[in-house]
Amino acid sequence: MKYADLFSLSTRMFRSRPARTWLTILGISVGIGAVLFLVSLGYGLQNIILEKIVFNQAMLSLTVTPGNDLLPFDNSALEGLSAIPKVVDVAPMAKFTGQISLGELNGTMELRGVDEAFFNYSGVAPLAGFLYKDDESPQVVVSEAVLKLFGVKDPNEILNKEVGIKIFLSGKNEQGSDSLEIISVPEKFRIKGVVRDGQDGFVYVPLRELKKYAAVNYYEHARVKVNTSEDMDSVKLAILDTGYQVASLSETIEQANKIFKIIQIVLGLFGAVALVVSSIGMFNTMTVTLMERTNEIGIMRALGASRKDVRDQFLSEAVIIGFLGGLVGMVTGIIVSQFFNWVINSLATRFGGAKTNLFAYPGWFLLVIIILSIIIGFFSGVFPARRAAAMEPLEALRYK
Repeated sequence: MKYADLFSLSTRMFRSRPARTWLTILGISVGIGAVLFLVSLGYGLQNIILEKIVFNQAMLSLTVTPGNDLLPFDNSALEGLSAIPKVVDVAPMAKFTGQISLGELNGTMELRGVDEAFFNYSGVAPLAGFLYKDDESPQVVVSEAVLKLFGVKDPNEILNKEVGIKIFLSGKNEQGSDSLEIISVPEKFRIKGVVRDGQDGFVYVPLRELKKYAAVNYYEHARVKVNTSEDMDSVKLAILDTGYQVASLSETIEQANKIFKIIQIVLGLFGAVALVVSSIGMFNTMTVTLMERTNEIGIMRALGASRKDVRDQFLSEAVIIGFLGGLVGMVTGIIVSQFFNWVINSLATRFGGAKTNLFAYPGWFLLVIIILSIIIGFFSGVFPARRAAAMEPLEALRYK
C-alpha cells in the first residue's frame, strides 16, 4: 500500500466519526497538558532561583564570612586571604545603616560598600540601568525595594536621579553608654542602576567613597576569586583552616539543581496519572473502532489487502491521534500556564510584589512531549492492530 493511500485511509476517521475522534484527541491532550503544566512549573521555579547567577567569574568565587564574633574580619584578614596560593583577588563588602534622601523623601536602609570587583564575583546583574565602575564619578545602585519606599513604579524613572547619603555610626561614649553619630556625606550620588530585590531595601555605594567619611574596621563578608575551577577545593580548605566560613556558588547551584530535579519528577508523576487515564481512553476507543470496522476489514482482505496493510492502517490512525493529542495538549498547556502566570503576577503586583515568570518551556522538553504522545498513540494501537491483522476474511465478513 502506498504511503499516500495509507495516510488517506488513516485520516478518514475525521470525516466518518469526527466527534469521537476529536474527543479522543482532547482526552490525550488533557494528560499531555497536565504533564506540560506541572513540569514547566518546576523548570520555571528553577529558573527563578538561578536566573540572577552570572556563569563566569561568579562561578570561580568563594563567599567568606567570619566564623564567630571573636574572629575579626578586618583588613589584616583580607590580606591573609589574598596571600593564600591560587587566590587572584579579594572583594569585601562593608555594611552600615544609613539614610538616603531623594528630593524631600528620606528612607533608612542598609548601605553596602562594595567596589566593581564585588559585582563581578557575586554575579549581581542589573534589573535596569548599569552597575557602577571604579573609575566613575560617585554613583550608587539601589534595590527594587527602595523604589517602593520612594513610590517609584518604573525602575527606569529613578535612573540618573541624585540622592544624598547619611551614615549612622553606633558606638560607646566615654561614659560607656550607647551613642549614635550621624555623618552627612557632602556630595551627591547619582543612581546608575537597580538590582532585583523586592524585599530588602539597600544601596550599593562605592567602598572607596564610604572610607572617605567613615572608618571601615570590619567587613560583613568577602568574595574570594580563585584562578581556576580546579583550585576551588584547595583554596576552600586553606580558608577553613584559618577559621572562616566558606560557601561556593557552584555548590549552591548543584544542590538547587538536585532539589529541583526531585520536584520536577514529583510534578511529572502527578501529570502522568492524568496521562495514563487518557491513554486508557484512547485504547478503549481504538478497540471499539476495531469492532465497528470488522466487516470493513473483511472487505479489504477480500479485495487483496495484506495483513500488514490492515495492521499499518490501525497503527497509523493511532499514531496520528496521539500526535494531534500531544500537539493540542502542548498548546493548551502553554495557554493555561500563561493564564495562571498572569493571575499570579496580577495578585503579586496588587500586594506590592514583583512580577516573574513561573513557567519555562525548554525546547528539548517540548520535543519529548510530542515524541511521548506519538509513543502513547502507537502502543494504544498495537493490540487492536494485531487483532485486526489476524482476522480471517470470511470470519470478518460474517461478523455482525
